[in-house]
Amino acid sequence: MAGADVGVTDLLDVLIPDGTRVVALSDLHLPPVRSEASGRACTLIAARLAELTGPGLAAPTVVLAGDIIELLANSQATAAEILREHEDLCAALTTVVARGGQVIYAIGNHDSDLAWDAKAADAVRDLTGAQLCLAADLVRPGAAAGETATGGRIRVEHGHQLDPYNCFCDQRNSLDTPLGHHIVREILPRIEFLGRGWLDGAHEMADPADFPSFVGSRLFYRKLIRHAWWLVLIPVLLLLGLRVSEILSLPSRYPDTTRFVHGAQILGYGAVADLIVVAAIIAIVSRRAWTSISALALAERGYGQNQAARQRAADLTGDGYRGFVSGHTHHPELSACGAGFYANTGSCTTVVEATRTRLTMPSAYLRAQQISWLELADTGRELGAELWVARIDLPGATRLERFAARGRHRFTTTPAAVGSWPAGPDWPAEAITTARSTHTDAGGAEPPPRP
Repeated sequence: MAGADVGVTDLLDVLIPDGTRVVALSDLHLPPVRSEASGRACTLIAARLAELTGPGLAAPTVVLAGDIIELLANSQATAAEILREHEDLCAALTTVVARGGQVIYAIGNHDSDLAWDAKAADAVRDLTGAQLCLAADLVRPGAAAGETATGGRIRVEHGHQLDPYNCFCDQRNSLDTPLGHHIVREILPRIEFLGRGWLDGAHEMADPADFPSFVGSRLFYRKLIRHAWWLVLIPVLLLLGLRVSEILSLPSRYPDTTRFVHGAQILGYGAVADLIVVAAIIAIVSRRAWTSISALALAERGYGQNQAARQRAADLTGDGYRGFVSGHTHHPELSACGAGFYANTGSCTTVVEATRTRLTMPSAYLRAQQISWLELADTGRELGAELWVARIDLPGATRLERFAARGRHRFTTTPAAVGSWPAGPDWPAEAITTARSTHTDAGGAEPPPRP
């Protein structure tokens, strides 16, 4: 059944005064208990908002584009409890409102309770000063008067409605639970419990469709290698034994042992050669097994997850919009689309991603915190866009995973602008091009599930 009216607008028109900067961010997934990662995200965001609300500056408009508080995985927590644990972010948002700015909260799928739970919605309004909606149109004064050539609208949605595994038939219905809800609440906790120690971080994967590859990688680095220590130890012991016989000069001291020492040396070197062959066979079989498992990806990987949103942007810009902003996939992006742009705000939480490795070893899935957001600034004629990104490596990887990993994206630990529109460049240009060509070759694959 549909929920009661909780004051959440389906599509909210947000007037952006001339000279006003817009900050759009999503997917903080703030937990009930403040963590190092959530605290870092709130501190960086609050610091940026403080810079934009300084003396002589017009107060910005802040758009929270969904999944700000984590209500899905923490069904016993309340919105008020979560926000009180992150008071610095709430203080920064209320300061924006107090100085004449706006805070807009577009509801996602991990905080979908806000669409039907009046108590949760009121707590968000009270603690952040936000206006709640399911989607928002950012409107320049010229566009409000119908002058789309000098104004233009920018649509902001969280993006889960483009994901068939997380879309709602009626987001205001408390009984409407997409498949993704059941994955987060029932399947992933069980998987991490059964695979504790080697499947940690499954719920933080940036590419949920890569789960088979994730399991194969963890089996290799945290199970197989752990129990294959003898491949290193036995050859070392054999070689040590052979060297001992030479050091002690047994044949010269005891001539009768010459034949036995010679036989032992032949057996020892033969055993070492056999173990080397066995190790090579195990490595080749493991590599082929992991390659076969990784080919079982459930759907699009990497920036291919943004394909449905790019198509949505193409449709909107074809209808006169200047751009489309979404989140949900945790893959930040800013790219030209028709006469406008598509932007993905990425996330401000921990992500587990595959990395390239040395010597064709299986991809290592390492944990990092991503901090990203989009800023829209008045260029005089229209709102120009900038994508800000930072990445902080987090502990938890094994020594072998750290050794194997190479070629990871290198970012500063504080957010910096990496892409812009309309001047460019798109970001990340290589990944976007690859995702577009892959999608074309595949004939338009369906986007993957995002838990």
